[in-house]
Amino acid sequence: MKVTKLFHQERLDKFIVANFNLARHQVDKLFANNQILLNGVVPFKKGINVKLNDEVSILKQQEKLQRQPTKKIKLPIVYEDKDVIVINKPKNILVHPTSFGDKNTIVQILSRKIKKKEFADQTRPGVVSRIDRNTTGLCIIAKNKYMFDSLLEQTKKRIMIKQYLAIVHHCFQDKFLLIKAPIERSKQSRLKMVVSDEPKAKPATTEITVLENFRTASLISCKLITGRTHQIRCHLAYIHHPVYNDPLYGTIDGFKDYDQFLHCNYLKFYHPRLDKFIELNCEPDKVFNDLLIKLRSNL
Repeated sequence: MKVTKLFHQERLDKFIVANFNLARHQVDKLFANNQILLNGVVPFKKGINVKLNDEVSILKQQEKLQRQPTKKIKLPIVYEDKDVIVINKPKNILVHPTSFGDKNTIVQILSRKIKKKEFADQTRPGVVSRIDRNTTGLCIIAKNKYMFDSLLEQTKKRIMIKQYLAIVHHCFQDKFLLIKAPIERSKQSRLKMVVSDEPKAKPATTEITVLENFRTASLISCKLITGRTHQIRCHLAYIHHPVYNDPLYGTIDGFKDYDQFLHCNYLKFYHPRLDKFIELNCEPDKVFNDLLIKLRSNL
């Protein structure tokens, strides 16, 4: 069924209730069973807004999508036990199915390790916070609801610490910066976040430490105080230091199919079953390090 002008920008779940003669609990069940398609793809959440001429369909139970990887992908494991797994996420891979892709995601590849039946959201079981498709580095997935609840609480209370390395344009005068600027989704592009003073903008805070200044670029460390979508990339573009080669918030700087030079290199979280903190480090990939070598040689 196509979305008409009357339902443009309506929530997907409300559109289905209104147009398919279904009760709300029936629609929720369809989402849980991955039987809803938006433009031929399983949507990443039921609250996504539909647009004019979008195609919405419902699969029969026997046709339900089997969200399995279409090819074998080996993920570099940094830490693993019976409760949690931390990987070094490579480029060009989604953490969980979204409207931009629903195959070969991290949750699919790790599906046998995750107790999916314990999670209400079957599209992203165990995912506490995601990393953008072309951001690399430490990505944590809970294997069970017990660990998931703990990690979620740690995120809310800012007990979990995540730090990123970024190569950005231009040099800095100060060694430390605190970017405290609310962000919301851009009205011009649904893909992009912007700093905004609108009431619905969510608070966002990023700590920046300048590690090296080069001739026309810098290497910085970014600590997330909050965890908003695209927060680092949006904040750095806002202060006119966009991440190197960022096609959405900056410019493409000659690295085709690589995108932003942003890497999660440090993660610290409390493990409730082991009753201790786990600290993990992870080096950027060769492309990232090769650019650093080039920038240092041009000083």
